[in-house]
Amino acid sequence: MSNRLPAAERRKQLLDVAMTVFADNGYHGASMNDVASTAGVTKPVLYQHFHSKQDLYSELIDDVGSRLSSIVVAAAKSANDPFTQTGAALAAYFNFVEKNQREFKLLFGRGAAREEDRVNGPQLVEKRMAEVAEALLDELNQNVSARQTATVAQAIVAMAEGVCRHWIAQQDDRIPADELAFEIGSLIIHGLSGLAR
Repeated sequence: MSNRLPAAERRKQLLDVAMTVFADNGYHGASMNDVASTAGVTKPVLYQHFHSKQDLYSELIDDVGSRLSSIVVAAAKSANDPFTQTGAALAAYFNFVEKNQREFKLLFGRGAAREEDRVNGPQLVEKRMAEVAEALLDELNQNVSARQTATVAQAIVAMAEGVCRHWIAQQDDRIPADELAFEIGSLIIHGLSGLAR
């Protein structure tokens, strides 16, 4: 019986294994040898699909960032006004993290290759959060600069990331994602309401 998989299936398997290896060990703690041995293939097979550790890692970061960004945008678009968009976007974010903890560790983990690599995926999410923040500021009739809007968007991303780290650690006493989204969304809305005072 052959252990060979079609190229597309093998690539998918390697990406799945690499996700776990990078999430568990960080970029510097992981090696192509770790990925190959965990996947049950030789390093030459791995290198047929990915030219380098950086290529493999970048593909994972881009994929997770794109998926999370798409989910957040779809949730925000499903709501009618910026207030419910904020809650929907946060709920989608927290639900994604709850179901995809290794992806969260990969995207926002501390073991990135370089700081600029760590932000490639999160930049997609940050951009979407900036759009939500801008719409919310417009709805609140706040006359703020583009710089302030960018700062608010970064603060929202940082808050969501930090809250997720704490929330995921609360495995036995974790509140539901939608409830958490409501709490954080309320905090954001009240904070933005007072921004121009």
